[in-house]
Amino acid sequence: MKIFFSTILIITGIACLTSTAYYIWQRNTPARLAFSVDHIDTAYHDRTTIPRELIIEDLSIRLPIIPANYTEGKWEATNQGVSYLESSPPPGEIGNSILYGHNFPRLLGRLTKIKPGAEIVIIDNDDARHTFIVEYTSIVTPDQTHILNQSDDKRITLYTCTGFLDSKRFVAVALLQS
Repeated sequence: MKIFFSTILIITGIACLTSTAYYIWQRNTPARLAFSVDHIDTAYHDRTTIPRELIIEDLSIRLPIIPANYTEGKWEATNQGVSYLESSPPPGEIGNSILYGHNFPRLLGRLTKIKPGAEIVIIDNDDARHTFIVEYTSIVTPDQTHILNQSDDKRITLYTCTGFLDSKRFVAVALLQS
């Protein structure tokens, strides 16, 4: 009987260590922020305006914005702030500006608490401030890529992972305040 319980405890310990290692690996893998797409239909090349900082006062979030690319099916991501998809228009220009970040507590971990009507401020490299008002939030799966589509208005799409093992995306869509 002692051997049976010892074996069960050893197997349980190995399973716990394996699942912890997997969770740590997954948590630090940039691909988990990705959407399941073959390509992004954006081709914005004006690089005179670059977003520099994201501020959400309601959630006490103030983060640097790091330019990132989508190349060969891979999404670049950073642990130092929020990633800005460079192939999307700069925030404040016509189109859908895509920003994303990990749901770590020091990054976008509190984003799931944002409500429609909240303000998101983006500061550019030339110190211009753009204030966006959250229009709506939603939770989508990685294959629901319609949120990345370009638009005829001036919007930002800000997202992070959510759900069991970060299998879904929490999305906040905000329009430029006129």
